[in-house]
Order: sequence, then structure tokens, then C-alpha cells
Amino acid sequence: MADDYSYAFIWAGEDMGNLMDNIGPRERVNSLGDILISQWSHYFTWGGRTPSMIFIQLFAWVGKIWFDLANTIVFTLLMLVLYWMAVGEVQYPAHHKRVFLWVMVCMLFGVMDYPSTMLWMTGACVYLWTGLWECLFLLPFVTRRHPSAWLMAGAGLLAGWSEEAGSLVTVFMTACLLYGAWKRKRVERWMVIGFIFLIVGCGLLMFCPGSINRELLMLKYDAAYVLPAEKLYKWEMFRDNFTEGFLPILIWESFLFIPILLLWRIKHHVGWHILMFTGASLMVLCVMLFSPEFALRTGFHSTLFLTVASAAAFKESASWLQSWISATSIRQVAAKTVATVAVIYGLLVMVGCFWVEMSLRQQADERLAYIDQHRDEPLIVVKAFHIPYDIDRWLGPRSLTDFHLIYGADLEYKPTDNRSLMFARYYDVKAVRTDRDVDWEVKN
Repeated sequence: MADDYSYAFIWAGEDMGNLMDNIGPRERVNSLGDILISQWSHYFTWGGRTPSMIFIQLFAWVGKIWFDLANTIVFTLLMLVLYWMAVGEVQYPAHHKRVFLWVMVCMLFGVMDYPSTMLWMTGACVYLWTGLWECLFLLPFVTRRHPSAWLMAGAGLLAGWSEEAGSLVTVFMTACLLYGAWKRKRVERWMVIGFIFLIVGCGLLMFCPGSINRELLMLKYDAAYVLPAEKLYKWEMFRDNFTEGFLPILIWESFLFIPILLLWRIKHHVGWHILMFTGASLMVLCVMLFSPEFALRTGFHSTLFLTVASAAAFKESASWLQSWISATSIRQVAAKTVATVAVIYGLLVMVGCFWVEMSLRQQADERLAYIDQHRDEPLIVVKAFHIPYDIDRWLGPRSLTDFHLIYGADLEYKPTDNRSLMFARYYDVKAVRTDRDVDWEVKN
């Protein structure tokens, strides 16, 4: 959906790129050489998340089934890495089954915008995958492993050249970890080389020429979608970012603070490990306050770092909590009741999400069949996607919602809109649009 179609074509930076309305013909990506040419142009005309974009264009070329398989592996590996960071060593989840289960709960229910960061191909490569790169880089510092210096160089480059907020916070955390190692006189070669390449990657990301060019291009052609210059870094921008991004994400992931607060109640301290990752989580949200746009999906790295802190606190407080529950039969019954309700709720949510996905898949298949039957027409009007029975109202951000469909996941009512235009080019038809906003267009 959305940007996935645009990245299936060679990026034409000299002609407004592939994500603007009213663009001309584009050539499909058909080789690794096309991807390299495309990303060279992309870096200097649009944005600096080059490693993620390379993967996006690779999967757009070879087929989405390969992305689905790779994405499953990345998600599983990320949960393992978060678990290892929480327990402080690389070991099988069987050693701390409850901690690994808590990591799964945090990932499945703590992420604010699950579809945009985990299922959407472009979004997953930008958020889920970069989260894994950042956590893999930090893993040796937390578990006190001694990896190859050049392995850390590659890991550092990827972690730095990932996603802006996550990259900056990873640099800050690594600097703190290095300072601690220096104070203890335990700085090693792999730490220094990894940090150097982390900074290089962050520099390539943050000082990308394309980011400035994109802002100017969008102000020129799509000013309505860009925050006006007079509002940049003014009270109104910070207020909107706080109320529309910072606060909703913090509230949504607030249950992850429960083990941390419980540990504080038991021991009156939580340790540097937990404090560092809790601080990193809040720092990601604070960094995003200074962004012209604070989309909910950009809080993904905040949830990752908070998951590490929460799971580490859960590990340290689990034995006390078990003893406290076992002390009376009433507490045991209450705990079992809460656990049962939580499991039932979780299963219902996952079934509901699966239902939404299958419904949208069926609608997509019907749309493609309809387009194939009418491909010679100058303009094909297709039915807009819809969520069955408005089920997304109680599934929340774990499911695709009407908001997703209107603002990216579905085509537009204008055939010249980027999403509709690239979709038509991808399936080699003249023009496509949806019927969703015909009535809306008349009313407005």
C-alpha cells in the first residue's frame, strides 16, 4: 500500500521524485543496479534513510512474499534481542519464560501504531528493522560481550543510519555507556570503533541533502501538507506535537511502567540499566517534539527502549510478586482472574485484527479483478476499502483503521494523487480512483 508502489519504481529525483502528485512516467526497478541508481538520487533529493530504502526497493522488486518471510524473522529476532537486553545476557527464553512472555505482551500491545510500524512494508523497514539494528548495536554493551571490532563497525553504521529519533538517542546512550566504561577503565577497541561508525551513520542520516530539498519541494508543490514556516518551532508546533504525539503514545505505553514502579516500591531503586532505557524511551518522544510532524508511528523506538526497562524490572520483581500473590488464596484467585481476562482479551483482539486483514485482502483481490476487467477504460473508479462493522473502533491502533485507509492505506479520490497515480502505473492502467470521497468532494 501507499509508498510501497512508489518505491517499486526507479527514483526520479530530477523530476519531483516518486511521492508527489501529477508526476510523469516512471521505470520499474528490475535489478540491483536500478536500486543503487535510485537510492543515489533519493539521498540527494528526498531523504537519508538509505539502508531502509534499499530493503524496501529490493522487496518491491523481488516480491512481497519475501518481505513477509524476512519481516517475521526480524520481528522474532527483535523480541529475542529485547529479552537478552532485559536479562543482561544471551540465553534461551526458557531461562526466564515469564520475562520473554512480558516482552511479547509489550511488543504486541505497547506499540501505538502496530500496522504502520510492523506490517506495512515501507513502515516496517523504516521502524521495525531500524529498531532491530539499534538494539543489536547496543546488545554487546548491555551483555558485556566482546564482538569483533569490524562487526561493530558495520552494526554502528546501520544503527546510526537508521531513523532520526532512534539514531540520536542511540548515540547519546552509547556515549553514556562509553563514559561509564572509561570511568571504570574498561574501554575496549570494539566500543570505540563501533561508536565512531555510529556517529558516521548518524551524520549521513541527519545531514542528508535530500531532506532540505524535499522540504523546499513540498512547500512549492504541496504547501498544504507542510507546516508553514511561520509556525516552525513556535508554541503552536510544540503544543500540537505534545497533544497529538507525545501524550497519546505515553498514555498508550503507560502499562509498561507498572513493573518499574513496582520494583521502585519494593527496593526503592531500579538500577542504572532500567533508568537508562526508561530515559531513552522518554528522550525519543522529547526529540520528536522538535519535528515538524509527530506521527504516532515515530514513537516506535520509544516503546522498544521502554520494553527493555520494563522487562528488566519485571525480572527483578517477579519472585517478590509471586510470593505476594501466593500469600493468600484471595490474591491467587484475583491473579488468575486477571490473567484469564487478559488472555481472553488478547485472543479476541488478535482474532479481530486477523478478521480485518482477511477482509481487506478479499477487498483488494476483488479490486484487482475489477481493474483487470476494465483496464482499457480511461478512468477506473473502484470501491473504497472499508473496515467490516467498524470493528477498528475497539481494536484500536493494533488494527488498520479508517484513519489509515483515508490517510495512506487506500487510494485517493483524485486520479492524479500520488497513491492513485503510482498504483495505476504499477498495474499498467490509465487512471484509477476510489469512490470514497465523491460525496465528500461535492459537500466541500
